[in-house]
Amino acid sequence: MANKNFLLLIGWNVVLSALLGWALLRQAAPVPADAALTDGGSDPDMTVPISTMPTDTAALRDAHIAFFFMDSIQAGYELVKESASRVQSMGKQLEGNFAKEMQKAQAEAQRLAQKDHTYSTQAEVAADEQRFQEMDRKIGEMRASSQDRIEEMQMRMLRDITMEIQTFLAEYNATHHFDFIFSIQDEGQIWVGNKGLDITADVVGGLNEKHRAKKAVPEAAGGK
Repeated sequence: MANKNFLLLIGWNVVLSALLGWALLRQAAPVPADAALTDGGSDPDMTVPISTMPTDTAALRDAHIAFFFMDSIQAGYELVKESASRVQSMGKQLEGNFAKEMQKAQAEAQRLAQKDHTYSTQAEVAADEQRFQEMDRKIGEMRASSQDRIEEMQMRMLRDITMEIQTFLAEYNATHHFDFIFSIQDEGQIWVGNKGLDITADVVGGLNEKHRAKKAVPEAAGGK
């Protein structure tokens, strides 16, 4: 739990490429009213629409493109670091609570194991066995609950961070008007040929500036 790696950004290259990319194909061909392909071996009333995707990329030769390294967001965005710290803190707290319950259960189990049942009734023996089962079930439920809480917290923070990045890029692109913004990861599947298109510093700096401004608002209100 507490030692579980906080992998907030696993899979983000795929997810954020879909969520954050601006693929503005402004010159898609119009669909003719009767554009359809008829399968000669089937019912002539059954038609398949013709794809509206352009067959060449000439329309994109002047596309305005930029990219940023998601690994740098993970390393430099303060909200990611703070989120990881909160998850680790909760993990330690839950681990401590779990350890205390384990100590209690072990002490109780040892007491029951050392109990002399020579003169115990069947009902007393059955009660002790039931107590063993209850402790085992309680420990299992506590372990599962702790793991669920950590995973829920991770997912909530992932959603919050994703939303912050989306919001920032939307505001950023309102000024820069890129057609595409790609998120790149080191050793990923996209090779960068023009380093001049890298806006990573802008993204990290802008995200941290917005994050600090949000943190300053409640601090200023609390100081009044």
